[in-house]
Amino acid sequence: MENGGHQGPVDRDDAKSQLDLLAADRGLSGARAAAPWWLIVLQGASVAGFALSFGLGNWQSAGFVVSALFFVGLRMIRPAVTRTHAEPWSRSRSAVLPGLIQMAASAGIIAIGVIAYDRFGLAWALWPTALIAGGTTVVFGIMMERALTRDIVEGI
Repeated sequence: MENGGHQGPVDRDDAKSQLDLLAADRGLSGARAAAPWWLIVLQGASVAGFALSFGLGNWQSAGFVVSALFFVGLRMIRPAVTRTHAEPWSRSRSAVLPGLIQMAASAGIIAIGVIAYDRFGLAWALWPTALIAGGTTVVFGIMMERALTRDIVEGI
Protein backbone atom coordinates (compact mmCIF):
# COMPACT_ATOMS: atom_id res chain seq x y z
CA MET A 1 0.00 0.00 0.00
CA GLU A 2 1.41 3.36 -0.98
CA ASN A 3 1.00 6.35 1.31
CA GLY A 4 2.54 9.70 0.47
CA GLY A 5 5.57 8.12 -1.18
CA HIS A 6 6.07 5.63 1.67
CA GLN A 7 5.55 1.90 1.31
CA GLY A 8 3.70 -0.10 3.91
CA PRO A 9 0.62 0.24 6.07
CA VAL A 10 -0.38 3.56 7.58
CA ASP A 11 0.81 3.92 11.14
CA ARG A 12 -1.94 4.95 13.60
CA ASP A 13 0.19 7.77 15.06
CA ASP A 14 1.09 8.99 11.56
CA ALA A 15 -2.59 9.01 10.55
CA LYS A 16 -3.53 10.95 13.70
CA SER A 17 -0.72 13.40 13.05
CA GLN A 18 -1.93 13.94 9.48
CA LEU A 19 -5.51 14.47 10.66
CA ASP A 20 -4.31 16.96 13.28
CA LEU A 21 -2.40 18.88 10.60
CA LEU A 22 -5.50 18.91 8.40
CA ALA A 23 -7.60 20.26 11.29
CA ALA A 24 -5.02 22.97 11.95
CA ASP A 25 -5.04 23.91 8.25
CA ARG A 26 -8.85 24.15 8.28
CA GLY A 27 -8.66 26.32 11.40
CA LEU A 28 -6.21 28.69 9.72
CA SER A 29 -8.28 28.74 6.53
CA GLY A 30 -11.44 29.47 8.51
CA ALA A 31 -9.81 32.35 10.34
CA ARG A 32 -8.48 33.83 7.10
CA ALA A 33 -11.80 33.50 5.25
CA ALA A 34 -13.66 35.65 7.77
CA ALA A 35 -13.82 39.35 7.04
CA PRO A 36 -12.07 41.53 9.62
CA TRP A 37 -14.22 43.48 12.08
CA TRP A 38 -13.47 46.82 10.44
CA LEU A 39 -14.89 45.66 7.10
CA ILE A 40 -18.12 44.62 8.80
CA VAL A 41 -18.30 47.95 10.66
CA LEU A 42 -17.87 49.82 7.36
CA GLN A 43 -20.71 47.77 5.89
CA GLY A 44 -22.86 48.79 8.84
CA ALA A 45 -21.86 52.42 8.23
CA SER A 46 -22.98 52.14 4.61
CA VAL A 47 -26.39 50.85 5.74
CA ALA A 48 -26.60 53.70 8.26
CA GLY A 49 -25.71 56.15 5.49
CA PHE A 50 -28.47 54.70 3.34
CA ALA A 51 -30.99 55.27 6.13
CA LEU A 52 -29.81 58.84 6.66
CA SER A 53 -30.11 59.50 2.92
CA PHE A 54 -33.88 59.69 3.27
CA GLY A 55 -33.43 63.04 5.01
CA LEU A 56 -31.27 64.64 2.34
CA GLY A 57 -34.11 66.27 0.41
CA ASN A 58 -33.06 66.91 -3.19
CA TRP A 59 -29.82 65.01 -2.55
CA GLN A 60 -31.61 61.87 -1.40
CA SER A 61 -30.83 59.92 -4.59
CA ALA A 62 -27.16 60.86 -4.37
CA GLY A 63 -27.06 59.56 -0.80
CA PHE A 64 -28.59 56.26 -1.90
CA VAL A 65 -26.09 55.89 -4.72
CA VAL A 66 -23.06 56.72 -2.56
CA SER A 67 -24.21 54.31 0.16
CA ALA A 68 -24.91 51.52 -2.32
CA LEU A 69 -21.61 52.01 -4.15
CA PHE A 70 -19.74 52.05 -0.84
CA PHE A 71 -21.44 48.80 0.21
CA VAL A 72 -20.75 47.12 -3.14
CA GLY A 73 -17.17 48.41 -3.10
CA LEU A 74 -16.62 46.82 0.30
CA ARG A 75 -17.93 43.51 -1.06
CA MET A 76 -15.54 43.82 -3.99
CA ILE A 77 -12.45 44.35 -1.83
CA ARG A 78 -13.34 41.46 0.48
CA PRO A 79 -11.35 38.87 -1.55
CA ALA A 80 -8.26 41.08 -1.44
CA VAL A 81 -8.62 41.59 2.32
CA THR A 82 -9.31 37.94 3.19
CA ARG A 83 -7.14 36.50 0.39
CA THR A 84 -9.95 34.07 -0.44
CA HIS A 85 -13.20 34.02 -2.36
CA ALA A 86 -15.01 32.25 0.46
CA GLU A 87 -17.85 34.30 1.84
CA PRO A 88 -20.80 33.57 4.11
CA TRP A 89 -23.56 33.65 1.47
CA SER A 90 -21.92 31.21 -0.90
CA ARG A 91 -19.83 29.01 1.39
CA SER A 92 -21.68 28.63 4.69
CA ARG A 93 -25.16 27.19 5.03
CA SER A 94 -25.31 28.15 8.70
CA ALA A 95 -24.63 31.79 7.78
CA VAL A 96 -27.73 32.09 5.60
CA LEU A 97 -30.23 32.43 8.47
CA PRO A 98 -28.36 35.27 10.21
CA GLY A 99 -27.98 36.91 6.80
CA LEU A 100 -31.69 36.72 6.08
CA ILE A 101 -32.48 38.05 9.56
CA GLN A 102 -29.98 40.86 8.98
CA MET A 103 -31.64 41.90 5.72
CA ALA A 104 -35.18 41.67 7.10
CA ALA A 105 -34.31 43.52 10.30
CA SER A 106 -32.46 46.31 8.50
CA ALA A 107 -35.25 46.73 5.95
CA GLY A 108 -37.91 46.75 8.68
CA ILE A 109 -36.01 49.20 10.86
CA ILE A 110 -35.40 51.54 7.93
CA ALA A 111 -39.05 51.30 6.86
CA ILE A 112 -40.25 52.25 10.34
CA GLY A 113 -37.79 55.14 10.53
CA VAL A 114 -38.73 56.44 7.10
CA ILE A 115 -42.44 56.27 7.93
CA ALA A 116 -41.80 58.18 11.16
CA TYR A 117 -39.81 60.77 9.22
CA ASP A 118 -42.01 61.05 6.14
CA ARG A 119 -45.53 60.62 7.52
CA PHE A 120 -45.15 62.11 10.98
CA GLY A 121 -42.44 64.71 10.32
CA LEU A 122 -40.05 63.28 12.91
CA ALA A 123 -36.74 64.28 11.36
CA TRP A 124 -34.81 63.02 14.41
CA ALA A 125 -36.17 59.49 13.77
CA LEU A 126 -33.63 58.91 11.02
CA TRP A 127 -30.69 59.03 13.47
CA PRO A 128 -31.79 56.14 15.71
CA THR A 129 -32.93 54.35 12.55
CA ALA A 130 -29.45 54.67 11.08
CA LEU A 131 -27.76 53.57 14.31
CA ILE A 132 -30.03 50.57 14.81
CA ALA A 133 -29.96 49.46 11.15
CA GLY A 134 -26.18 49.87 11.00
CA GLY A 135 -25.75 48.10 14.33
CA THR A 136 -27.98 45.26 13.20
CA THR A 137 -25.84 44.90 10.09
CA VAL A 138 -22.70 44.70 12.22
CA VAL A 139 -24.11 42.21 14.76
CA PHE A 140 -25.55 39.83 12.19
CA GLY A 141 -22.54 40.34 9.90
CA ILE A 142 -20.28 39.14 12.69
CA MET A 143 -22.59 36.17 13.25
CA MET A 144 -22.33 35.31 9.55
CA GLU A 145 -18.54 35.52 9.61
CA ARG A 146 -18.36 33.29 12.68
CA ALA A 147 -20.65 30.76 10.99
CA LEU A 148 -18.40 30.80 7.91
CA THR A 149 -15.32 30.22 10.06
CA ARG A 150 -17.02 27.42 12.00
CA ASP A 151 -18.19 25.66 8.82
CA ILE A 152 -14.72 25.80 7.29
CA VAL A 153 -13.09 24.52 10.48
CA GLU A 154 -15.61 21.68 10.69
CA GLY A 155 -15.12 20.86 7.02
CA ILE A 156 -18.76 21.46 6.13
